[in-house]
Amino acid sequence: MNFDFLKGIVPCGTSYANHACTVCDFFVLIQNIINFFLFVLAPLVTLMAIYIAFLFMFSGGSPPKITDAKGKLWLLVWGIFWVLGSWLVLNTVLNFMVDKSVFPWPWNQISCEVSQPSGEGANGAFPGPTLSEQEARNQLQQAGIAVNKNPCPAGVSYQSVPGGCTSLEGVRASSIEGAKQLKENCNCEVIVTGGTEKGHSTAGTATHDNGYKLDFARNNTLDSYITNNYTYIGIRSGDGAKLYKSPNGAIFAKESDHWDTKGWDAEF
Repeated sequence: MNFDFLKGIVPCGTSYANHACTVCDFFVLIQNIINFFLFVLAPLVTLMAIYIAFLFMFSGGSPPKITDAKGKLWLLVWGIFWVLGSWLVLNTVLNFMVDKSVFPWPWNQISCEVSQPSGEGANGAFPGPTLSEQEARNQLQQAGIAVNKNPCPAGVSYQSVPGGCTSLEGVRASSIEGAKQLKENCNCEVIVTGGTEKGHSTAGTATHDNGYKLDFARNNTLDSYITNNYTYIGIRSGDGAKLYKSPNGAIFAKESDHWDTKGWDAEF
């Protein structure tokens, strides 16, 4: 049996979206079904309007036919009114009642975080340009972004250095561009507290070691900007950190004293 009609509607567990289903995917499925019916509704309304127009045109001035056409027209108008009115009422109620820092928002644009293929080459290297320590620090400084500590000695973890250290050698250019964009959009203090230094977790493919992750010190203004402007997408398994997704696809994990961030390559 051909299930091509499911493409784009079912967000998981199919050949079109071959990742395991989660609770979040269930809500995405409901959202996709609603969007599908709205997509189908638009041409149906157009066809109905054309049909009613023909009824008027070919009524020949017959009062019964004109009355019938008017009745169908009013049904169409009331149908459109109830659909749009219901959406407006629901959106207004949720806008006032929902805590946007806890629940996904906008409510009709749910997004789930899915682990992506690694994209590693034959030698295990990741694609994309990288920057030297000095290049990265110069770009951040020009953008008004501070780095909290001096670079770590080569091959030494930050835990082994008294007072800690923060390295940017080999950081992805996309990560630095993402930090600069965050600073511009937030117009607030942005401080890098974690880069490519040894000692971070190496689980997954987008890690600190390969330059795809940066940490930012938390402050009230930055916290408020991220939680109010990015989409809440759930919690991270393992530590329960709340996850927020930016419009360009970057994922921000809210840890106790910093934002753990990855994924700017979706945009840059």
